[in-house]
Amino acid sequence: MSLGKTIHRLRTEQNLSQDGLADALGVSRQSISKWETDSSVPDLDKLVKLSGVFGVTLDELVLGERPAPAPDPVPPAPPPQAAFPPRKIAGAILLCMGFLVVLSCTLLGSLLAGLLFASPLLLCSAVCFLLRTHTGLWCAWAVCIPVDVYLRYATGINWRLTLFTPHFQPSMNYIRLAIAWGQLAAMVLLVALTAVLLRKKELADTRRSRGLLLGGWALFLLSCVLPSLLWSSQRWFAFFFAALDWGRIALLTVLLVLTLRFLRSRRAENTAAC
Repeated sequence: MSLGKTIHRLRTEQNLSQDGLADALGVSRQSISKWETDSSVPDLDKLVKLSGVFGVTLDELVLGERPAPAPDPVPPAPPPQAAFPPRKIAGAILLCMGFLVVLSCTLLGSLLAGLLFASPLLLCSAVCFLLRTHTGLWCAWAVCIPVDVYLRYATGINWRLTLFTPHFQPSMNYIRLAIAWGQLAAMVLLVALTAVLLRKKELADTRRSRGLLLGGWALFLLSCVLPSLLWSSQRWFAFFFAALDWGRIALLTVLLVLTLRFLRSRRAENTAAC
């Protein structure tokens, strides 16, 4: 493309008349006409002014080349993710181990025992597949529950046995007492870990949150005295008692988490006020 055609094209794109361009450059309209028809060539200083008026470089003006469009920015590639994360690999291994336990006990003639002994493995496998955060914590809960069920109904041992420690006799088997203390220690540790790990969010100091906490703690205290009010020697009470135990532990854990979040929110508000 000739210089004259380039000047004409750029002038047209800028919606400038020959008179307007001539005024901007300080030349006559006839000079503009001669440049566009290639009858004459502008001086170097006029070329510099033309490039400034049209907003192009001298190379683009003289050579008649359009600037190449800037390439679209390429979004950064997402970091590669493992198709099968480690927690799912662990879940698959636990699932296979649980299946082998069930199969072995079934071949020995006791499917129920197989399901009971494999339940910690199967529950931990489900946790690994379904939960992404605090997997180890929830696996610990998944192990603790079936172990408590087995000890409670197969051996009669549960953490309440620790209440009889001052009156325990050798004939009552100290191993049973040691197991009960182990259960209690594991339960306290799990509740404390859960409360600490889940406390990071905040619970706003509102009338609703205060009522929720007060009502929750009142319900917890009621659940502590409820067994003595409903005591019965019938079989159903043993199952009710176990369910109440675990319900009380779950309620205590939730209340501790919410209380810590509430206190965290109060502390943040006091810090901001200062």
